[in-house]
Amino acid sequence: MGVIGKTRTLARRAVHAPSQISRRNRQVAYTVCVALAGLVITAMTLPGLPPRPWPDLVVFIVLASLAEYWMVPAGSTPIEGGMSTSFTVIYAAAVLFGPAFGALAGAIGVVLSHGIARRRGLLKSAFNAGQIAVAGALTGIAFDALKAGQHLTLTSDASAFTVAALVYFVVNSTLPAVLLALYGRPVVHQLTSFLREDGLFYFAMAPLGVLLACSYQQSRWSMLYFPFLMIVIYKGFKLFASLQTETNKAVVVLADTVDRRDPHTYQHSIRVVEYVAAIAARLNLPARETELVVSAARVHDLGKISTDNRILFKAGPLTDEERAQIKAHPADGAELAGQFSMYRKGRDYIRHHHERWDGQGYPDGLAGEAIPLGARIIAVADSFDAMTSDRPYRAALLREVAIDELRRCSGTQFDPRVVEAFLTPEVAPVPHRVPSTRLARSCS
Repeated sequence: MGVIGKTRTLARRAVHAPSQISRRNRQVAYTVCVALAGLVITAMTLPGLPPRPWPDLVVFIVLASLAEYWMVPAGSTPIEGGMSTSFTVIYAAAVLFGPAFGALAGAIGVVLSHGIARRRGLLKSAFNAGQIAVAGALTGIAFDALKAGQHLTLTSDASAFTVAALVYFVVNSTLPAVLLALYGRPVVHQLTSFLREDGLFYFAMAPLGVLLACSYQQSRWSMLYFPFLMIVIYKGFKLFASLQTETNKAVVVLADTVDRRDPHTYQHSIRVVEYVAAIAARLNLPARETELVVSAARVHDLGKISTDNRILFKAGPLTDEERAQIKAHPADGAELAGQFSMYRKGRDYIRHHHERWDGQGYPDGLAGEAIPLGARIIAVADSFDAMTSDRPYRAALLREVAIDELRRCSGTQFDPRVVEAFLTPEVAPVPHRVPSTRLARSCS
């Protein structure tokens, strides 16, 4: 939580496999450490509070609570996130009144909005409060060390403002990155991902925090305007998120339309998504990468919307021309999905999900590591569901037969590492129906 544009909160609880229970224990221990760090740094900086700080502190606590309460959820990753103006409030509090003030305003605001108003649970509230207390306190310490004088000025304190904002961002990104590292996700990768995804939102909002601090210093009555500004920004965030959600729903409806055209493939993409998510979890993919792969898997057959029904439903062998039309669907789907911003980064996964590890796939004949990992994951999940589903040209295979086929084609059609992850007992696929026994198609 707490990075302006996209806030981060505590990771969702994992499933209760033995290794996941161990991870859960580490998560709880880390949460306690972050919460204690917030308490310690707040206590250590309390002597620096200005005289009679309570009226100002109440104002900033109210603003911080509103900013966190008016957070617009964004994404569905293992760390809950959203967009809010909380950074501007906590940042302004820290540079105006020092580290303890910033820590108290942010932490109490988070407890009120997350813990009490939204009832997000003790662990999440503790982690978020501790995280924001550490970020607010260190921001205030950095600014106090570099500020030119007691009176804030945009020019003389420019470097102090910049460094303080950078400190806030680094702290507020590092703490959740370490939490994700407990799940096997590299810290450096997470930090670069946070910078790439959140940096623009964050640094665009930093000047607003500076202006808030300077205007409040000139007149406390200027704060009366800020809630209206927060509402405008909140409405903008909400509209942006709504447009993304509605666009995503429209694309998914198109993908489901493709599935519904053929009763044999009904809900195929939904089942593929379940398998893809399981594989990604087993491979410990970063949260954002997992989200990209899952979203691409949801619409991976979108290109079939332009395929003739007579070809899709044909029970006999395909002609060369018909086979060419079938092989065009990954490229067509990638081109169509790429028109929408939420699928643009995952379109290569759609385009290449029929490539083969040995280079004999389509549409581009990529081989080995040249095939994007997300596409390799979708290929295994897609093939398993296709084998265990009835098709016009054959009955479904038994689960055991399909698993043997995946093993046999590992290293030729499929990435061996992905197959191994898919067949690990912790991620064992569950058949969606009881199919009949038939021979598998060759992967050679």
